[in-house]
Amino acid sequence: MTRSRLLRWGRILIALSILCFLIKHLLGLLTVSLEGEVVAFKPFWLFASLTLLLLYFVLLGIPWIFLYRAGSGKHGSFLSGWTFFQCSQFGRYLPGRVGQFVWMVSFSRGFGIEKTSAVLATCLQLAFQCGLGCLLGGLILWHTETSQLLLNALVHVDISAKIVLICLCIVTLGGGVVFFYRERLRKPLRLLIKQGAAMLSMAKIFRFLGVYLFLWVFLGIAFFLFIKSLFPVAVSQLFVVMGIYAFAWSIGFLSVITPSGLGVREGILSLLLINVLPPATATLVALLARLWTLAAELLLGGVAFGIYFRQRRL
Repeated sequence: MTRSRLLRWGRILIALSILCFLIKHLLGLLTVSLEGEVVAFKPFWLFASLTLLLLYFVLLGIPWIFLYRAGSGKHGSFLSGWTFFQCSQFGRYLPGRVGQFVWMVSFSRGFGIEKTSAVLATCLQLAFQCGLGCLLGGLILWHTETSQLLLNALVHVDISAKIVLICLCIVTLGGGVVFFYRERLRKPLRLLIKQGAAMLSMAKIFRFLGVYLFLWVFLGIAFFLFIKSLFPVAVSQLFVVMGIYAFAWSIGFLSVITPSGLGVREGILSLLLINVLPPATATLVALLARLWTLAAELLLGGVAFGIYFRQRRL
């Protein structure tokens, strides 16, 4: 078995270990009678959250198309570009951060998409998303009214100590991987910065920042409604929930080790959501949130592949 295969399975096992720990913790909490731990399922709010989530993923492909056009200088079919983007999203669940690009490059020819420009557009999109996610989440976590958010979460030693330890190990391993491959990453990173600077003026950068900030707010509202479908969370917590999800998503992506932040995102979510939800409900929401997003991705991905195969038959 090669080293790359060992690393691939190691990443998957790490993600599954975190998820199993969260499930075990949830089952342990549910065996204890805890005050305020009643889940009140509201189908209306779930439907509203899924509608907004689907709309978010639909809109997410639009700025990517403009980034791709700016890099390639081509103005191809808008539908073809959007379909390609939606199909490429499944690559995020492949092990490692290059899995999405390998998946993307493998069928770019069928869409008439230029490989280099597609990869560049995706890198820039992820840079905008992660940068704004960390900034938005960090600002909210250190806001005057929520500055104790993370510290309060650490009071719940029964779950926090283990989750913090696991997440720190994941982030440390991710940093170690980046450090180990720093020489290989240096040249592509410099090329990405150089090409990005050449294709984007300051006006365009601020324009894209505004677009992705709007998309984060949109996604935060969708996640808040998802929580509301399970637990009667107050509207006053909307801003906090929005920041928590943006922060957890970004850290999950930057963890590098697990595919699409699997396990890391859920661990951070369950840790921080304790401040707005009861412990068992926070863990349940963190686990179900992955299924929530996956359902929307599969639905849109199915539509995109349907459009792709229909176009090929014509």
